[in-house]
Amino acid sequence: MKRLLALLCAAFLTACAIGPGSGPRRSDDVFGQVHLGMTKEEVRAVAGPPDEVMPFPLSHTDSWGYYYWDVFGYYTLWSATFAADGHVVSTFARRLNDGGDHGL
Repeated sequence: MKRLLALLCAAFLTACAIGPGSGPRRSDDVFGQVHLGMTKEEVRAVAGPPDEVMPFPLSHTDSWGYYYWDVFGYYTLWSATFAADGHVVSTFARRLNDGGDHGL
């Protein structure tokens, strides 16, 4: 029983370190590698699969959202918006909490 509990705790801590989705460990440095004009496949190779996908039918775009702890300890949503041809046309990051004491 103790061994099972230890394994579950280790799996939970690993998931917290990586971030909500699977893929590389999320950080400001990872998302800093994403540039305008990159394809969806290139973004996935850098950042892994997104946590959420939001279509914007009127503008023929969609966005991929990723949640992570930034370097200053803020829980952050980082997003890339893709044009209809699948290339990045914009990115942004939005802090979602007061921060300062997490993720360091």
